[in-house]
Amino acid sequence: MLTKEQKTRLGIFWVVSVALLLFLAGMLIVPAFRNKGLPYTINIKGASVNGLSVGASVKYQGVDVGKVREIRVNPDDLSSILVEIGIVREFPVKQDMTATLTITGITGQKFIELSGGSSDSPLLAPGGEIPPARGLGERAEDIVANIEGAIKSVNELLNAENRAKIDQVLTAWHRSTEVVSRVLESKEMNLTGAIDNIEKASLEFGEVTENLRKITEDLSALTGTLDAKGGSILDNINQRFSEEEMGKVLTNLESFIAEANASLKTIENVLMIQQSDLRRTVENLGVAVDNLSALARTLAEDPMMLIRSKKEKK
Repeated sequence: MLTKEQKTRLGIFWVVSVALLLFLAGMLIVPAFRNKGLPYTINIKGASVNGLSVGASVKYQGVDVGKVREIRVNPDDLSSILVEIGIVREFPVKQDMTATLTITGITGQKFIELSGGSSDSPLLAPGGEIPPARGLGERAEDIVANIEGAIKSVNELLNAENRAKIDQVLTAWHRSTEVVSRVLESKEMNLTGAIDNIEKASLEFGEVTENLRKITEDLSALTGTLDAKGGSILDNINQRFSEEEMGKVLTNLESFIAEANASLKTIENVLMIQQSDLRRTVENLGVAVDNLSALARTLAEDPMMLIRSKKEKK
C-alpha cells in the first residue's frame, strides 16, 4: 500500500507531466492557428485548377507569404472556382495586386503567385477578393486559338472563288506589264527619233554657223582691203568716172549695201528661228521625258490603271 509521501510524489509527477503535455500541445497548436493568416479569396473563371491543392504555397516574387486553405466550386457560378488562401499578417495585401496560377517545374504542381501592388495603393481588407491574372497556360490557349482562327481565315481567303480572283488579278497584271512595255518601247522609239532630229538640227546649225563665220571673215577681209586701198581706189575712180557716173556708182553701191544688210538680217532671223525651234524641241523633249517618267511611276504603283481606264472608256 502506498504511503502518503508516495501518493504526494505521484500526484506531483502527474501534475507536472500534464502541465508539460499541455505546454507542448500549446506550442504546436497555437502557432498552427496563428499561421493560418488572414483570409482572402481568388475567383478563377474559365480555367482549370488541376495541379493546385490545399496547402500549396502562395508566393510574392518567390517568397512564401501564405498557403491555400480551401478549393471549391462556386455554387452561384459553376464556371468559376473559389480558392481561399491565408496570408501571413506581416505581408501587406494591396488592392491592385493580382493572383496567377503558376506551374512548378515539370511535375505539373501549381502554386499561386501574387504580383503587382504599388506603394500608394490602399490595403485590401481581410476577406476581400484578389482578382486573377491571366496565366501562361491561359495565354498559350489564347495563342493556339488565335493561330487556329488565322488558319481558318487563310483557308477562307484561299477558297476557289478567291483563287480565281487572284488568277484574274495576276493575268491583268501580266497584261498591264505587256502594255507598259509596249508603251515604253514606242516612247523610246519616239525619243530616239527626236534625238536624231536634234542631232541633225545641231549639225545644220553648225554648218550655218560655220558659213556665217566664213562670210564674216570674208567681209572683214574685204573691209580691210577697202580701208587699205580706199585712197588709191577713190583717186582711180575720180580719174576714170565723171561726177554723174560717180553718182550712179554710189547709188548702186548703196543699193548693194542695203541688199547685203537685208540678206544678213534674213540670215540672222533664220538662225534665231532655228535656235528658237531647237530650244522648243529640247523643252518638248524634256516635257516628254518627264511625262514618260510620271507614266512609268504611276503604272508601277497602280498597274490596274490601264485596265480601269479601258473599262471606263467602254
